Amino acid sequence: MADIFNEVDEDVRKEKSLALWKAYGKYVIGAAVLIVAGTAGWVGWQNYTVSQSRAQGAEFEAAAVLAREDKFGESAAAFAGLAESGNAGYRALAALREAAALIDAGEGDKALLVYDRMAADSSIDAEFASLADLMAGYYLMDNGTTDQVRSRIANLTEPGKLWSASANELLALTYIKDGDKARAKEVLSLIQNDAAAPDIIKGRVRQLLTALEGS
Repeated sequence: MADIFNEVDEDVRKEKSLALWKAYGKYVIGAAVLIVAGTAGWVGWQNYTVSQSRAQGAEFEAAAVLAREDKFGESAAAFAGLAESGNAGYRALAALREAAALIDAGEGDKALLVYDRMAADSSIDAEFASLADLMAGYYLMDNGTTDQVRSRIANLTEPGKLWSASANELLALTYIKDGDKARAKEVLSLIQNDAAAPDIIKGRVRQLLTALEGS
């Protein structure tokens, strides 16, 4: 009889955690993606030099316009062309935007292949290769399993890594989704105590810890 009550209690805990995930997860991921995308743009700009051809900038903007017009298939194709022929900075940024356009077009499997290609490409900066794995993790949170997410970001969570705060935030969300509040709190506390973690992520971490305490 005790086993039955334990199973029921576990189901209730998991149901509460899933409710917490539904309430906070998409907000956290959406905000994190915006931050990561902005940082990616900044890193890309750092890799840009005045001597680079303005034509690549024009191609990039034209592809971005297509995305803003919801022509995601055309946008993905345009970004794919620049990802193939552009300089190192533009190639990486274009590949990220190509993957985003593919996801918006409902072709997430193809987007994952783009992220795979980036992660394995030694010709682009390591920051972008790591970012590709992180973005794949965000996608897989709603379109894969939590084990797949954890596998994808396993090498990004170490202290000192560029995307460690975002990766650990995502890791905590996988535990919340699985109903493992103890491990989620452990990871969130690490972020809270990380002096290098961005303030905006720490703010979300505080909200999640408060929500976990009340769930």
